[in-house]
Amino acid sequence: MPSPAKPFHAAALFALALLAGCAGREPDSAAPAPQPQVEQPVTRTEQDQLRQQAQRGDLDSQFQLGSSYFVGQPEKNLKQAEYWWKQAADKGHAMAAVSLAYLYTGRDAPEFANQQGMLKYLNQSAAAGNPMAQHVLGNLYRRGEGGVPRDPDQAQRLYQSACQQRYEPSCAALGGQ
Repeated sequence: MPSPAKPFHAAALFALALLAGCAGREPDSAAPAPQPQVEQPVTRTEQDQLRQQAQRGDLDSQFQLGSSYFVGQPEKNLKQAEYWWKQAADKGHAMAAVSLAYLYTGRDAPEFANQQGMLKYLNQSAAAGNPMAQHVLGNLYRRGEGGVPRDPDQAQRLYQSACQQRYEPSCAALGGQ
């Protein structure tokens, strides 16, 4: 049976791109963030199947279930998104960790702003080799924002690691230094 959560990969990647964009923006930029789009609606039955797999401890299902709640398929519930992403992230799921880091920026919901949690999960994802997390963290170090000191050398190391994985924004950042 095909996974009911494939549309969430696109939505979750979109949320991660927002995180990368947030950390990559210059402070005076006020461009509004586009809203995530899901390619196909997800039924309650499909979400129930995901929940059953997630409750059995399947990390990808936990990540996908969190993503479904984040984008509102079939219902938006950021507390549930946080719960399921945290379940997966705390067991080492790098995409769940960077998604949770995005949630903790408070960009979509200020009540979720948690700088310490954002840095914890962003660092965890970057350490696991996630190039987007490495790029975002590099941006924070480059400017000394988000609770990290300004450290251009650390930023460059993070960009290089992401660029080696063909993450184009990091390659471009290296070219512009």
